[in-house]
Amino acid sequence: MRMIKRQAAAAAALLAVLPGLASAQQGCITEDEVSAMAIYSVPSVVQSVRLRCDGRLASGGFMARGGDAFAGRYSALQNAVWPKAKSGAIKALSGTTANDPQSLAMISSLPDDAVRPLVDSLIVQEVSARIETGSCSRIERAMEGLALLDPEVAGTMLSVVVGLIGPDDPPVCRNNRV
Repeated sequence: MRMIKRQAAAAAALLAVLPGLASAQQGCITEDEVSAMAIYSVPSVVQSVRLRCDGRLASGGFMARGGDAFAGRYSALQNAVWPKAKSGAIKALSGTTANDPQSLAMISSLPDDAVRPLVDSLIVQEVSARIETGSCSRIERAMEGLALLDPEVAGTMLSVVVGLIGPDDPPVCRNNRV
């Protein structure tokens, strides 16, 4: 069980920190998987910002007046994007030296209703720890800007940007769209 928790923690971190998604063994993670991972993680990221930035944001700011609606739009898509988000996370994990194929096979075979709540809570834990409190207002502004976009558009934009600015060993393979 301890190994499962470590693996799930790594998956959550990967869902939350998209630029580190290189996977040597699986080749690459598709833009669609990165988009799904981004969309899936937004409600947990909003919760992370609220926890870490408590008392540092204006009571009339975006998080106070629009944060629930913003997170809710992404929450409504989580069931639909979960299969691709999970696939991307498993690919990313398979490329790390800390994981063995048996552990990954075990994680990927667990029922989603057991894995998802753990992943959600671990995203909150990992993202909260990475937020610098001096950046709270900037993060809130970024979320307010993202709220203007449909979640699918925001996810697509993020996956393309991650693919463009990623390291030379591309973490994201381009979709074969014309």
